[in-house]
Amino acid sequence: MEFAKTVDAKGKKCPMPVLLASRGIKDLAPGDLMLIEATDNGSKSDIPSWARDTGNELVEASTSDGVHRYVIRRK
Repeated sequence: MEFAKTVDAKGKKCPMPVLLASRGIKDLAPGDLMLIEATDNGSKSDIPSWARDTGNELVEASTSDGVHRYVIRRK
C-alpha cells in the first residue's frame, strides 16, 4: 500500500491524534491514502469515529507492539 501522507501521533494523548489526522487529510486529494500511527488507546475509538463523521473511509486498522495503525482513504 502506498500512502500519500503518514501522520505520526505516537506519544500524543487525546485529542491530538484526531487533530493531527484532521490537519493531514486536508493535504490529500480524493482517493489518496493516509497512514496514522498512534499509541493512545483512545485512538481505537476516536479515529474510526472521526473517519465516519468526516465522510472518509477507514480502510484498515491494526495494532502491533503497542502502536495502533489506521489507513484512511480521503473521500
